[in-house]
Amino acid sequence: MSRARRIPVPGTVNFRDPGGYDAEGGRIRAGVLFRSDGLHSLGEDGRAELAGLGVGTVVDLRDGYEVDLMPDDVAGLGLDEVKLPIFEGSGASQQGAGIITLEALYARMVTKHAGLVVEGVRRVADGGGRATLVHCTAGKDRTGVVVAMSLLAVGVPHTLVVEDYAISEENLAGTWLDTMVARIGERGVPDSPALRTLMGGSPPEAIESAIALVEAEHGSVRDWLLAHGLAEAEFARLRDVLVE
Repeated sequence: MSRARRIPVPGTVNFRDPGGYDAEGGRIRAGVLFRSDGLHSLGEDGRAELAGLGVGTVVDLRDGYEVDLMPDDVAGLGLDEVKLPIFEGSGASQQGAGIITLEALYARMVTKHAGLVVEGVRRVADGGGRATLVHCTAGKDRTGVVVAMSLLAVGVPHTLVVEDYAISEENLAGTWLDTMVARIGERGVPDSPALRTLMGGSPPEAIESAIALVEAEHGSVRDWLLAHGLAEAEFARLRDVLVE
């Protein structure tokens, strides 16, 4: 199976490393920031692969329903598990409501949940010499926003950040997406093209809309991070961790 930039960690379909992307003054260091879909199906082989990659911190952006339904299979690995639940983006958040667009979803993340997104970026900066893994259920929306803001903050070009975001759709297509749509269907949300886009799509214009909103209101992603609680010293540490 050939999937774009995918690291074949057993039990995942969208596990990736943005290492190697151009950044201001260098490039993104490999093996310090990973992004993924859920970790509930790792099994022994997946757990061994995770340990071999040097992951020290797992930042879980899922809400309580998702965590209870699909708990991360990481017990005993000695990881620092950080829970930063963002309700918007979970399947449960769509129950009883019209299907939200990805653009509207991401606008909520960078406004209503800006503090949680910034805390996710802070955890990347606090890696402490071991890799940080950021994940949600699909590894594209909540994870996509946190990773995009981390990369943009240290000068990765917009085009590369958007391309990295867009990879998820290919990785999630097929069995993973069909399974998730069926699971959401059990909660009363019927299958539809809009739901499939929400659950498995990563069109470039979706993340572009979030970046444009942040820059329109704050001038730059860096200033947005600082406005929502990231300290200058933490920003400097983020650069030290990510850029070589």
